[in-house]
Amino acid sequence: MAKQRMIVTDDQLLIDMDLLFNAIRASDGDWEAVEADMQEYLQTIQSMTDGDEYDEEGEGDD
Repeated sequence: MAKQRMIVTDDQLLIDMDLLFNAIRASDGDWEAVEADMQEYLQTIQSMTDGDEYDEEGEGDD
């Protein structure tokens, strides 16, 4: 079974610990930069879905 590395909800990123710590290591321990990157990623996802209410057929609520 495939392992989930990240789950995105409306207001949270649920991230695998290995993925998170690898990102911190890759940034030479700059956890604040990794935190900022994750916040930016979440905001990007949120802005993509804001106002995009779709029903089950994929049609908007026009």
